[in-house]
Amino acid sequence: MHKLDAVGPEVQRDVALFAARRACEAAGLDALDWVAAALTALAERRPLPPPFDDSTRMWDTLHSDPRVPDRTVGQAVPPEWPPFNPPAIPGARVLEPAPASASAPEPQPGQRLRLTGPAAAVSRSPVLRDPPADGAVEYSVSVTTGPPDPSLRVSQPHMALPAVTGAAEPDPLRAALDAVYAAVATFGEDCPALLDEVRAACGA
Repeated sequence: MHKLDAVGPEVQRDVALFAARRACEAAGLDALDWVAAALTALAERRPLPPPFDDSTRMWDTLHSDPRVPDRTVGQAVPPEWPPFNPPAIPGARVLEPAPASASAPEPQPGQRLRLTGPAAAVSRSPVLRDPPADGAVEYSVSVTTGPPDPSLRVSQPHMALPAVTGAAEPDPLRAALDAVYAAVATFGEDCPALLDEVRAACGA
């Protein structure tokens, strides 16, 4: 992300196009006329043609085109990084973690969590239309821990199309980030090779 931010708008546009092309190639979409036309429009800095000008029409076209390959890939595994140690701030007090015996119990399935304080005043609950009188807001929360399940696979064509629309974003940095993000999802477990190519493109 920092490399993309540093290279400037022209390289960001090039990387966005590169990521969109690589995603479509990996998904087997680059040979389809309507996808190829969109990639050409990106290369020529023109607005995306139909069906990419309407998200509903885009997905309908993907689902109705019998030439779309049935390709899946395992989910991308985030790289392992060492634990984050924030820099020391003069005058700051370090809070030690509570002993295990005093730790809060793990949330149970179906348990309701309450958001209180200033955050509740600015939040919007997807569950309740009218917050309770005490100002608390209730949310349903799903928590997933651990690495991606290797048995779960995702559709590469469905992951690749957002790389095309992402690359067309008006802001060059956002276009690069969105396209690369979608390309990473498209490559899935093979994303380290893609990211090496992106880094090389930034360096060049």
